[in-house]
Amino acid sequence: AQLEALGLTLGRTNENAESFARYYPCGDPSVELIDVRDPEARGRRLPGGEQARIEHIAFEVDDLEEVRDVLAARGVAVSWPPFPSGTAQMIWTDGESSGGVQYQFLVRPRESG
Repeated sequence: AQLEALGLTLGRTNENAESFARYYPCGDPSVELIDVRDPEARGRRLPGGEQARIEHIAFEVDDLEEVRDVLAARGVAVSWPPFPSGTAQMIWTDGESSGGVQYQFLVRPRESG
């Protein structure tokens, strides 16, 4: 409701066994709100009974291997191999090696045409 009050419009939703997500486009970027419904996953992602938090900042990129190599050269640890979610493949930084913030990098399949 807060994002809609700011003028953003719901663009799409995504649901899986762990969570329900709402995506609000704002130009090229979008804001993603995730409701973690699985109690075990919620405990991992929201430690200490937190109600909500900014979990990570995501960037859509063209090449995950290139991102991994650049980050590794800069001393930033990333998860590997990429994790599939829907049609996307993604990796995350280890927040301890990336200034206390976790970043997600994802690749979507290229549209043919």
